[in-house]
Amino acid sequence: MPDTAASPVMSVVADDPYETFNRQVFNFNAWLVREVVNPTADWLGWLLPLPIQQAGYNVYNNLTEPEFIVTNLFDGNSEGAIRSGQRFAINSTLGIAGIWDAASWMGYERREVEFIESLCAAGWDPGAFIVLPAIGPASVYPAVMVTGFFAVEWYALSLISSTLATADLVVDLSASAASLRHAREVPDEQNSDPYVVQREEFRRYLETRCLHRSL
Repeated sequence: MPDTAASPVMSVVADDPYETFNRQVFNFNAWLVREVVNPTADWLGWLLPLPIQQAGYNVYNNLTEPEFIVTNLFDGNSEGAIRSGQRFAINSTLGIAGIWDAASWMGYERREVEFIESLCAAGWDPGAFIVLPAIGPASVYPAVMVTGFFAVEWYALSLISSTLATADLVVDLSASAASLRHAREVPDEQNSDPYVVQREEFRRYLETRCLHRSL
Protein backbone atom coordinates (compact mmCIF):
# COMPACT_ATOMS: atom_id res chain seq x y z
CA MET A 1 0.00 0.00 0.00
CA PRO A 2 1.24 3.56 -0.65
CA ASP A 3 2.49 5.65 2.23
CA THR A 4 -0.55 7.84 2.83
CA ALA A 5 1.32 9.96 5.36
CA ALA A 6 3.61 11.19 2.57
CA SER A 7 0.83 12.18 0.19
CA PRO A 8 -0.16 15.58 1.65
CA VAL A 9 3.43 16.85 1.70
CA MET A 10 4.24 15.55 -1.80
CA SER A 11 1.04 16.88 -3.35
CA VAL A 12 1.47 20.33 -1.84
CA VAL A 13 4.92 20.69 -3.35
CA ALA A 14 4.07 19.01 -6.68
CA ASP A 15 1.08 21.31 -7.28
CA ASP A 16 3.34 24.39 -7.28
CA PRO A 17 0.48 26.89 -7.85
CA TYR A 18 2.93 29.83 -7.97
CA GLU A 19 5.27 28.31 -10.54
CA THR A 20 5.41 31.36 -12.81
CA PHE A 21 6.38 33.63 -9.91
CA ASN A 22 8.68 30.98 -8.42
CA ARG A 23 10.64 30.55 -11.64
CA GLN A 24 11.25 34.30 -11.90
CA VAL A 25 12.50 34.44 -8.32
CA PHE A 26 14.58 31.30 -8.89
CA ASN A 27 16.34 32.99 -11.82
CA PHE A 28 16.98 36.09 -9.71
CA ASN A 29 18.43 33.96 -6.89
CA ALA A 30 20.69 32.13 -9.34
CA TRP A 31 22.02 35.49 -10.56
CA LEU A 32 22.41 36.72 -6.96
CA VAL A 33 24.46 33.68 -5.93
CA ARG A 34 26.63 33.82 -9.05
CA GLU A 35 27.28 37.56 -9.23
CA VAL A 36 27.02 38.80 -5.62
CA VAL A 37 26.96 36.15 -2.90
CA ASN A 38 29.79 33.90 -4.09
CA PRO A 39 32.26 36.74 -4.88
CA THR A 40 31.46 38.47 -1.57
CA ALA A 41 31.79 35.25 0.45
CA ASP A 42 35.10 34.41 -1.24
CA TRP A 43 36.41 37.91 -0.56
CA LEU A 44 35.31 37.94 3.08
CA GLY A 45 36.64 34.43 3.61
CA TRP A 46 40.06 35.65 2.55
CA LEU A 47 39.83 38.96 4.42
CA LEU A 48 38.35 37.93 7.80
CA PRO A 49 40.30 35.72 10.24
CA LEU A 50 38.53 32.55 11.39
CA PRO A 51 37.94 33.84 14.96
CA ILE A 52 36.02 36.83 13.58
CA GLN A 53 34.00 34.57 11.28
CA GLN A 54 33.18 32.34 14.27
CA ALA A 55 32.14 35.37 16.33
CA GLY A 56 29.76 36.45 13.56
CA TYR A 57 28.33 32.94 13.42
CA ASN A 58 27.81 32.98 17.20
CA VAL A 59 26.05 36.36 17.08
CA TYR A 60 23.64 35.08 14.43
CA ASN A 61 22.93 31.93 16.42
CA ASN A 62 22.11 34.05 19.46
CA LEU A 63 19.72 36.24 17.46
CA THR A 64 17.82 33.13 16.33
CA GLU A 65 17.23 31.85 19.88
CA PRO A 66 13.93 33.82 20.24
CA GLU A 67 12.76 32.03 17.07
CA PHE A 68 13.30 28.69 18.80
CA ILE A 69 11.28 29.84 21.80
CA VAL A 70 8.32 30.16 19.44
CA THR A 71 8.95 26.99 17.43
CA ASN A 72 9.55 24.86 20.52
CA LEU A 73 6.20 26.03 21.88
CA PHE A 74 4.49 25.07 18.60
CA ASP A 75 6.28 21.74 18.88
CA GLY A 76 4.78 21.23 22.32
CA ASN A 77 8.20 21.36 23.95
CA SER A 78 7.98 23.89 26.77
CA GLU A 79 11.31 22.71 28.18
CA GLY A 80 12.99 23.48 24.84
CA ALA A 81 11.36 26.94 24.77
CA ILE A 82 12.68 27.68 28.27
CA ARG A 83 16.14 26.46 27.30
CA SER A 84 16.18 28.75 24.24
CA GLY A 85 15.19 31.67 26.46
CA GLN A 86 17.94 30.82 28.92
CA ARG A 87 20.51 30.61 26.13
CA PHE A 88 19.46 33.98 24.74
CA ALA A 89 19.71 35.63 28.16
CA ILE A 90 23.11 34.10 28.94
CA ASN A 91 24.72 34.76 25.57
CA SER A 92 23.32 38.30 25.33
CA THR A 93 24.95 39.17 28.67
CA LEU A 94 27.84 36.90 29.62
CA GLY A 95 28.46 36.12 25.97
CA ILE A 96 28.75 39.83 25.08
CA ALA A 97 25.81 40.06 22.65
CA GLY A 98 26.42 36.50 21.53
CA ILE A 99 30.02 36.88 20.39
CA TRP A 100 30.93 34.02 22.74
CA ASP A 101 28.64 31.01 23.16
CA ALA A 102 28.75 31.09 26.95
CA ALA A 103 25.51 29.10 27.25
CA SER A 104 26.95 26.01 25.55
CA TRP A 105 30.07 26.28 27.68
CA MET A 106 27.78 26.26 30.75
CA GLY A 107 25.94 23.13 29.49
CA TYR A 108 22.83 24.77 28.01
CA GLU A 109 22.59 22.99 24.68
CA ARG A 110 20.82 24.57 21.71
CA ARG A 111 17.28 23.26 20.97
CA GLU A 112 16.68 23.96 17.26
CA VAL A 113 13.21 23.42 15.78
CA GLU A 114 12.50 24.94 12.37
CA PHE A 115 9.21 26.66 11.59
CA ILE A 116 8.28 23.89 9.14
CA GLU A 117 8.88 21.21 11.78
CA SER A 118 6.86 23.10 14.37
CA LEU A 119 3.89 23.42 12.01
CA CYS A 120 4.01 19.72 11.16
CA ALA A 121 4.22 18.84 14.85
CA ALA A 122 1.14 20.99 15.48
CA GLY A 123 -0.69 19.10 12.70
CA TRP A 124 -0.76 22.03 10.26
CA ASP A 125 -0.12 21.81 6.53
CA PRO A 126 3.05 23.84 5.73
CA GLY A 127 1.37 25.15 2.56
CA ALA A 128 2.32 25.44 -1.09
CA PHE A 129 5.84 25.59 -2.46
CA ILE A 130 7.23 29.10 -2.89
CA VAL A 131 10.64 30.53 -3.77
CA LEU A 132 11.63 33.62 -1.78
CA PRO A 133 14.04 36.33 -3.01
CA ALA A 134 17.53 36.00 -1.48
CA ILE A 135 16.37 33.04 0.64
CA GLY A 136 15.31 30.25 -1.71
CA PRO A 137 12.76 27.41 -1.47
CA ALA A 138 10.15 27.55 1.28
CA SER A 139 6.53 26.78 2.09
CA VAL A 140 3.94 29.53 2.31
CA TYR A 141 2.88 29.32 5.96
CA PRO A 142 6.38 28.98 7.50
CA ALA A 143 7.48 31.85 5.22
CA VAL A 144 4.69 34.05 6.60
CA MET A 145 5.60 33.05 10.17
CA VAL A 146 9.30 33.79 9.66
CA THR A 147 8.57 37.16 8.02
CA GLY A 148 6.23 38.16 10.83
CA PHE A 149 8.65 36.99 13.50
CA PHE A 150 11.60 38.95 12.14
CA ALA A 151 9.46 42.05 11.53
CA VAL A 152 8.45 42.01 15.21
CA GLU A 153 12.05 41.34 16.26
CA TRP A 154 13.43 44.26 14.22
CA TYR A 155 10.73 46.57 15.54
CA ALA A 156 11.42 45.56 19.14
CA LEU A 157 15.16 46.07 18.69
CA SER A 158 14.60 49.46 17.05
CA LEU A 159 12.80 50.61 20.22
CA ILE A 160 15.95 49.76 22.17
CA SER A 161 18.59 50.95 19.71
CA SER A 162 18.59 51.80 16.00
CA THR A 163 22.20 50.59 15.84
CA LEU A 164 21.20 47.23 17.31
CA ALA A 165 18.28 46.91 14.87
CA THR A 166 20.58 47.74 11.93
CA ALA A 167 23.16 45.21 13.10
CA ASP A 168 20.43 42.58 13.40
CA LEU A 169 19.26 43.34 9.85
CA VAL A 170 22.80 43.01 8.49
CA VAL A 171 23.31 39.70 10.32
CA ASP A 172 19.96 38.34 9.10
CA LEU A 173 20.68 39.31 5.49
CA SER A 174 24.14 37.75 5.70
CA ALA A 175 22.64 34.54 7.09
CA SER A 176 20.02 34.50 4.33
CA ALA A 177 22.78 34.80 1.75
CA ALA A 178 24.70 31.96 3.38
CA SER A 179 21.53 29.84 3.46
CA LEU A 180 20.87 30.55 -0.20
CA ARG A 181 24.42 29.63 -1.10
CA HIS A 182 24.89 26.49 0.99
CA ALA A 183 21.69 25.07 2.48
CA ARG A 184 19.63 25.74 -0.65
CA GLU A 185 22.26 25.65 -3.38
CA VAL A 186 21.02 26.65 -6.82
CA PRO A 187 21.36 23.57 -9.07
CA ASP A 188 23.80 23.60 -11.97
CA GLU A 189 22.42 25.60 -14.88
CA GLN A 190 23.53 22.83 -17.29
CA ASN A 191 20.70 20.69 -15.93
CA SER A 192 17.72 20.45 -18.29
CA ASP A 193 15.49 22.19 -15.73
CA PRO A 194 17.34 23.30 -12.58
CA TYR A 195 14.14 24.76 -11.13
CA VAL A 196 12.51 21.32 -11.02
CA VAL A 197 15.68 19.90 -9.45
CA GLN A 198 15.51 22.44 -6.65
CA ARG A 199 11.78 21.90 -6.15
CA GLU A 200 12.30 18.15 -5.80
CA GLU A 201 15.22 18.76 -3.46
CA PHE A 202 12.93 20.83 -1.26
CA ARG A 203 10.21 18.14 -1.42
CA ARG A 204 12.69 15.61 -0.03
CA TYR A 205 13.74 18.09 2.66
CA LEU A 206 10.09 18.63 3.58
CA GLU A 207 9.48 14.90 3.83
CA THR A 208 12.52 14.49 6.08
CA ARG A 209 11.37 17.29 8.38
CA CYS A 210 7.68 16.47 8.45
CA LEU A 211 6.92 12.81 7.84
CA HIS A 212 8.33 11.56 11.14
CA ARG A 213 6.21 14.19 12.88
CA SER A 214 2.98 12.74 11.43
CA LEU A 215 3.66 9.06 12.03
